[in-house]
Amino acid sequence: MGFFRRSKRLALGIDIGSAGIKVLELSAAGKGFKATRAGVEPLPKNAIVEHRINDLRLISEAVRRAVDHSRSTRKKVVVSVPQTHVITRTISLPAGLADREIEEQVIIEAAQQIPHPLDEVNLDFQVSGGARDGNDDQITITACRKEIVEDYAAVMELASLAAVIVDVGLSAVERGYGFVAQTLGESLEGRAIALMDFGDVTTRLDLFVDGRSIYGREQNFGGRILTENVRSRYGIDYREAEALKRGGDLPQNYEQDLLEPFRQAMAREAARSVEFCLSAQLGLDRVDALVISGGCVQIPEIAALIEAHVGVPTVLADPFGPGSAIRANKLVARHGPSMIKAAGLAVRGVG
Repeated sequence: MGFFRRSKRLALGIDIGSAGIKVLELSAAGKGFKATRAGVEPLPKNAIVEHRINDLRLISEAVRRAVDHSRSTRKKVVVSVPQTHVITRTISLPAGLADREIEEQVIIEAAQQIPHPLDEVNLDFQVSGGARDGNDDQITITACRKEIVEDYAAVMELASLAAVIVDVGLSAVERGYGFVAQTLGESLEGRAIALMDFGDVTTRLDLFVDGRSIYGREQNFGGRILTENVRSRYGIDYREAEALKRGGDLPQNYEQDLLEPFRQAMAREAARSVEFCLSAQLGLDRVDALVISGGCVQIPEIAALIEAHVGVPTVLADPFGPGSAIRANKLVARHGPSMIKAAGLAVRGVG
C-alpha cells in the first residue's frame, strides 16, 4: 500500500521521525535479506511539528547527512507519511472483480467517505479476503492530502534523492513488526502482541494479532521530556542537552534526579496504554507480550521495569535479532530497536 509509486528497484528505506532520520539499506540474501548499511541523524527541534514537516531545508540536510553516514550509493528511496495524516476506510466488494471495477468502486466509496475533495488527496487501496459472508473481499481504502505526500517527496528531491514510494506509516510498521515477530521464538498464531514505540514527542501502542494491527493509540509522552529536563537542570541549550543525554557525559546526580523518574514515567505510560487497549472492546482479556521500541528503550533495564509495572512479558523489539529474515552486521544491528519502520520501508526497496 502506498500513495506514490515509480520503479522501486534498489531503494533505501528512510524513516523521518520527529527527532531524527533513520536510513536502512537492505539487499536480497538467499531466502532473506542482509543489512550492511544504515545511518542515523538527529533533527533540530521543531523541524517536525505535530507529525508534519515544518522545515523542508533542515530535514533534507539531515536526510543527506544520514545517507552519507550510511555510505549507501542508492538514490531511490521509500518513505512514509505518519498515520495521523492517513484516513482509512474498509468496504466489502464481491470477490473476483477486475482491477478496473474495483478502482471504480473505490472512487465512488471514497467520494462519499473521505472528508476531502478527491482532487486534493492521494488514494490507494488494498484487497484482502475475510469479509464475513465469505463471498466478498475486504477493500481497505487509504487517503492522504496531496500536500502532505508532496512535502515528503520534496524533502527527498532537495536531498538529491528520488522518492519512488511514499508509503503509509502503519503499513511500514506492520512489515517491520513481521521481522520482530520472527525473533520471538514461538508461534504467535492468535496471540495478542503489543508493540509500543517510545518516540521523541509521542508514544504509540499498536496491538497485533496474526501480523495485523487491530488497535492503535498515541499519547503525548516521549524522550523530549527527559531532554528538556536536562536542558533546564544544567542550563544548556536543547541541542547540547540531547547530545549529552545520548553520550552519557552527565553529572553523577543525573541518574537519580532525572533518569530514574523518567524510567518510572515510561513504565507508568506503558501500563496505562495497555489498560486503554484492553478496555477498547476488542474481545480480548489480556495482552500476551509487549515489545518496546524507540530511542528511549536503550535506557538500561527498562524492559524489566516496564514488565514489573504492566505484568506482561516485555522485551526489546529488534528486527535484526536471532530468527529474523534480516541479517545485520554489528554497525547496523546496534540501531535495531529504532529501525522497525525503516526495515518495513527498506524491504520494499529490495526490488
